[in-house]
Amino acid sequence: MKNPPILISVLGFFALLAGFAWLFLGLRILGFDWFGVLGDLPAFEQAGIWGWLVVGLGIIWVAAGLALWSLRPWAWMFAMIVAGLALVEAFLWFIQYPGSGVGFGMAILPFIIILYLNGREVRTAFGVADPPPGA
Repeated sequence: MKNPPILISVLGFFALLAGFAWLFLGLRILGFDWFGVLGDLPAFEQAGIWGWLVVGLGIIWVAAGLALWSLRPWAWMFAMIVAGLALVEAFLWFIQYPGSGVGFGMAILPFIIILYLNGREVRTAFGVADPPPGA
């Protein structure tokens, strides 16, 4: 098994961090009190389904982080979809706050991620492109 490119390792690390954050939040919504350290959440009716959805999202992010590290082709597509959704969100911020630069600031990193993921070396590492001749 070959090592992933360094920036893919960084993306996988941040996907794992996001996954653990979502897992933590979902368990808090479900009522896990973490031994009383963080205090109680307000009582919500019907919060159970949202808590389980957030836990599921955390599991998806953890799986995506591990898949990025292991260079799974579906992880490449997952990262492209998430970056594309982030660009859509940045566009909405452009509309919401025109001239403030918030939308532009939010669009920079997803745009760079999309450019990086579409590089020949990265696509080849994930197996979504043919290797260059002689490789």
